[in-house]
Amino acid sequence: MSLQAEKDSNEEITSKRKRPLVSILLIVFLIFSLIYIYARYIGTTGFKVKEYNIINENIPISFDGFSIVHFSDLELGSTFEIEDLDTLVKSINGLNPDIVVFTGDISKNYQSLLSDEDKNVVIEKFKEIDPLIGKYAVRGDDDAINSLYDEIINASDFKDLTNSYELIYYKGLTPIVLYGLDSLLTGTQDYNKTFSYPNNLEDTSHMATYRVLLAHEPDTALNIKEYNLSLMLAGHSHNSEINVPYLKDLFNINGSKTYYNEYQKVGNMDLYISNGLGTSKYKVRLFNKPSISIYRLYTN
Repeated sequence: MSLQAEKDSNEEITSKRKRPLVSILLIVFLIFSLIYIYARYIGTTGFKVKEYNIINENIPISFDGFSIVHFSDLELGSTFEIEDLDTLVKSINGLNPDIVVFTGDISKNYQSLLSDEDKNVVIEKFKEIDPLIGKYAVRGDDDAINSLYDEIINASDFKDLTNSYELIYYKGLTPIVLYGLDSLLTGTQDYNKTFSYPNNLEDTSHMATYRVLLAHEPDTALNIKEYNLSLMLAGHSHNSEINVPYLKDLFNINGSKTYYNEYQKVGNMDLYISNGLGTSKYKVRLFNKPSISIYRLYTN
């Protein structure tokens, strides 16, 4: 065989070897492209309602069947838009909740202030949320760095529970207590003020034995173990927006490094974390749709 023929033969063999590699790379590229398209444009749209039954002997008999709707992390300016608020409000009201709670982050951190027009729409829609008893909120880390939260919450008939508490009565004399803490990351959490119930100013003849905490960052749970809480509702983590085993841990953010899953037991306390509605660092969601939650309380 001549040198030229041998050279041509070797080039043909090399070319044949490269073809499968190129095909594999194209397939891998196509797969990752499809995953990104799904995560960016399908996984982030719409939302589902998650329902939970909570059974606890500390729940007063009068609260049997009591319902709490929880939403969090609108992150307006990310993948949840002003136009989505109408569907959100209709879904919340359609659940006929006894109370509604919001655990912070109205707008995306890089969009600290909405336009006056958008702000008025948010206020209008938040006002339309209509539970039987009341609606309550605490600040998120993005809320604590601007005045938007205070303006919207105060104008939309929500009660701001940041570093305070509220007794909730329902069909009886024994209440449950709803505590609220400021943002762990950018606010100032005042434990003495928040957990000042029970005190001499309150009627403790029917003391609340079921104690609920609203806090934005779930890692707040690391600091409140001494307060004998029954239930904590939080947001912030979005339950890791990339919900893939082994990968999801890589996307955990400060404030939810320890607690970030949908449900965890922390001592005797039930900790539920909302999926949220918008997105945080990346505008993607994989196997983790936006959601709101409804909790129904039962004594047994």
